[in-house]
Amino acid sequence: MTLEIPTEKVLKCTPKEVEECRLLFNNNPTVKNLFKDNINKVLKEVFHEHYKNKDEYSPGESYGIYDFEMTGRSVINKLNTNYSAFCVLLRDVNKVLSAMQQPTIVFNYQSSQNQILQVHRLNQFINVYKDRIFNTNSSTFQTIMFVLGQTHAWGQKREDNTIVLLKKQFGENNVKPIGKLGSTQDMVGGIDTIITINGSEVTAQIKPFTHLIGEQNLTFVMGAGNVKKYKTDWLIFSKNDKEILVFDNKNSKIVDGNFVFNKENLIYTLR
Repeated sequence: MTLEIPTEKVLKCTPKEVEECRLLFNNNPTVKNLFKDNINKVLKEVFHEHYKNKDEYSPGESYGIYDFEMTGRSVINKLNTNYSAFCVLLRDVNKVLSAMQQPTIVFNYQSSQNQILQVHRLNQFINVYKDRIFNTNSSTFQTIMFVLGQTHAWGQKREDNTIVLLKKQFGENNVKPIGKLGSTQDMVGGIDTIITINGSEVTAQIKPFTHLIGEQNLTFVMGAGNVKKYKTDWLIFSKNDKEILVFDNKNSKIVDGNFVFNKENLIYTLR
């Protein structure tokens, strides 16, 4: 099926609201994981006719929703960790709670434990109203699909442009992109590309970034989106597809929702 989304109904969150949700996910992974587990369950229930188990759709494909708004794996599967779409869902749920004269769900300026209690409330609301929320006529659902489609397109463009620069640096046949939508190597291993250098393979994850902050012998990479620990050999950061920074992932840390490296871990700067 094709899901037509009237653009006049699309009302995304403000950059400030999105950033608050990004920091929530990055600083309190328990919140993200509780939301992720519940969304996976809800999507399987609501879109059961489109749900496939691992390898059921085709070999190497992960579990999830297929052949929904397009042929193949649906972008709705990205809802479970997408903080921009989470922001839309949270905002619209709070609108309903306000109309029902019930306390809204608030994460900002809460302790980690209170944030966990708040996500339990959000999950409970989603479970009760799942068929209304995830309905193709729902403006909330239409906005979520728009946001997921847009962020996926941006991410794919960033990866494609990064691959071009990597091939220029390491050779056309030495860079193998992996990050296909639904690829188990990407989803489970966090691998976007495999690079062969002097006969040895190096795995890498590709992320965005806005700027760097230097502090003593450390480099803070800001604006890297959804931040978590990766087991890849390298972390590669792309800024507006014009500047590529390649960091050795050895001994990397996460501080206040941002990646932190020793300065000597920056091994390539590509333009």
